[in-house]
Amino acid sequence: MSEKLQFKNPNLPRIGLNGRFLSANRTGVQRASYRLFHTIIEKGTHFNFILFTSAQEKNASEWKKDNVQVITSPLKLQRSFQNYFWEQWTLPRLMKKYNCSLLHNPANLAPLLCGKKNIVHIHDLCFLIEPQWFSFHFRWLYKFLVPKISQKALLVLTNSNHSKNDILELLPVNIEKIRHFYWGVEPIFHEDVFKRPWSQKEDRILFVGSLEPRKNLPNLLLAYNKFREKHFAKLTIVGCHNPVFADHSYSLGQYKDDIEFLGYIPDSTLADLYSRSKVLIYPSFYEGFGLPPLEAMAVGTPVISSHASSLPEILDHAALYVDPKDSSSILNKLNLLWTDQSLAEDLISKGYHRIKVFDWNDIADYILSLYASCLRTL
Repeated sequence: MSEKLQFKNPNLPRIGLNGRFLSANRTGVQRASYRLFHTIIEKGTHFNFILFTSAQEKNASEWKKDNVQVITSPLKLQRSFQNYFWEQWTLPRLMKKYNCSLLHNPANLAPLLCGKKNIVHIHDLCFLIEPQWFSFHFRWLYKFLVPKISQKALLVLTNSNHSKNDILELLPVNIEKIRHFYWGVEPIFHEDVFKRPWSQKEDRILFVGSLEPRKNLPNLLLAYNKFREKHFAKLTIVGCHNPVFADHSYSLGQYKDDIEFLGYIPDSTLADLYSRSKVLIYPSFYEGFGLPPLEAMAVGTPVISSHASSLPEILDHAALYVDPKDSSSILNKLNLLWTDQSLAEDLISKGYHRIKVFDWNDIADYILSLYASCLRTL
């Protein structure tokens, strides 16, 4: 905590970046937050940035910029509640010590003591809407902190109209301080090397997401086993259990030998897996945004998605939709896509068009404009 700041131009406004998320497993929120900070730093040459994070990030090449300083703390993977304590008590002192004008918090929480200096992303309110999907400690913490943080924050950011409406309904936030914009997709998923015709893809159904109740794995497995009776296809599941979610059980069914669990994998491996799969199935009960369908579209893989929450808003006409509560709905769309190459190719084409909406450079420009606007009001 005693690092000395050495900015090339020390007179630029100082923006604090809450890097607690860099000490967690990189699921959707963490991956998007990383790319957001990376792009903001690349484009925000008229600001100085202080990234408050763990020691493992100290020498990371992406933060080695003339206008970036990394201030390290003892944040550790798998010590989530100790990291939350750091966020609430240590981070405000660091903000004051290093004289930051704003603190950008990209991963749902922010230090209460920073109050009007906080810009906080609230990705969704699933912990209020379906609290039974989460562990007791997680939902208690979020139910206590998020309303207070949102009420005090300078700005509340979110990533869909659907989440914006939930925030207005469920949190004590005035509409004037809510801003919403869509996330982007990691550049690696746009690389041509991963694109291949649908006819050359493997007989593989892909699911990507944390192994938690809202992702609806039981209904997917029911549909897959029925589908497997008539069509050969492997089901590949990418994602891990997370202790913040409630325990849930599911049966793999009689075709369990054709189901593989890969856990967390690097983005390069994931992009290749998308490209080799005939379809991404995403039957989630609730999403504030939903990155995997967009990643699949960027690579050129058709998507079957739930019609719940924000997903129709995000995916528009570029996906087939199912009722997540009905495994037969999932089965019917799998059968339809699997036997209709022209439909698959049409979805791929629509996906390529839809993905153009989600651009990290545009997002970074917008966030930087918010910084400038906020600084004028302080």
